[in-house]
Amino acid sequence: MARRPWVVLIALTIGLHACDSRSKGEQHYWAGHAYQEQGMTANALREYRSAVAAGVDSPAAYYALGALYGEKDEHGKAIAAYRELLVRWPGESRAQELLAARYIAAGQPAAAVSLYRTLLNRGGDPAVLLGRLGDAQSLSGDLQSAAQSYGDLLVLRPDSSRARYQLARIYEAEGRPEPAIAAYVELLAQKPYERQAALGLANLLIELDRRSGELGSARAEGWWRQQGLVGEEAMKKAEGQLEAALVENPGSSADLWGLGKLLFWQGRYQEALTCVAKLAETTPDDYRVHFFLSKLHGLLGEEEAAREAFAQYQRQEQRAKVAARVQTERDVLLKQLSGEIP
Repeated sequence: MARRPWVVLIALTIGLHACDSRSKGEQHYWAGHAYQEQGMTANALREYRSAVAAGVDSPAAYYALGALYGEKDEHGKAIAAYRELLVRWPGESRAQELLAARYIAAGQPAAAVSLYRTLLNRGGDPAVLLGRLGDAQSLSGDLQSAAQSYGDLLVLRPDSSRARYQLARIYEAEGRPEPAIAAYVELLAQKPYERQAALGLANLLIELDRRSGELGSARAEGWWRQQGLVGEEAMKKAEGQLEAALVENPGSSADLWGLGKLLFWQGRYQEALTCVAKLAETTPDDYRVHFFLSKLHGLLGEEEAAREAFAQYQRQEQRAKVAARVQTERDVLLKQLSGEIP
């Protein structure tokens, strides 16, 4: 943005020529505003801080400080600005919402939970606040409370695909596959979470296979499929979402993984092999891909290819372990040299 010299000049001289009706704090605030419009962030921050120090009788300078610090990822300073604002104007609900967001950004979700509860108790919009409360509770590790918040939001907003997706992830984390699968299946028809739902469903089905032991054997019909928890129509939708994603981005490892898993779970091993072979080309150093390849070759009766893929898996896994150990030793050494650890 081109600077307008007259605006900056006004900002610089306002302290000398301001109208008598303006306080010193207001003068600094408007100078900061002018600097901010010109993209002169450091100067704007200086003036806003001066406005606060002068006791400006408006929350605007505090809001401006919090926003600018937030843009700079200086979360502690943004938090301090909003907290000072609330000391002077305790009823500013917008400041509480912004403070809660800064707490989350700073890795303090428990503090955000308290603020969102306060806002709800004061009559804040539950259609807005319940989702944010659920996010803060989830980040705090309180999955049960988060599930309750997301569930309450779905009662108010049945079309909230984001809340449903978060619920699906919580169900999965808690080891509750049935409601997780049901949520993912429903999301397959809801924008903008169709792709995430397809990926989540693929990962969950393969994890269930792994736990049951089917992933390590010649697969029979999985009992999850026998129970009818995932119908043919849902599987087609999930495949379609991932195939569409791969048309837009053919090298997407996430989508190749997801489609390969869905095809494998259905027993369509040759199609899965084609998909995973492309994955091996895009991520040749990922040892998990070679394990998947070895399993597919084995299921197709291609024993030599299965042995070669498994040997590659073992080599890549060993390299990964060595690299991880070297990185750990390097991190420890750097901390010792910096004095962080004795």
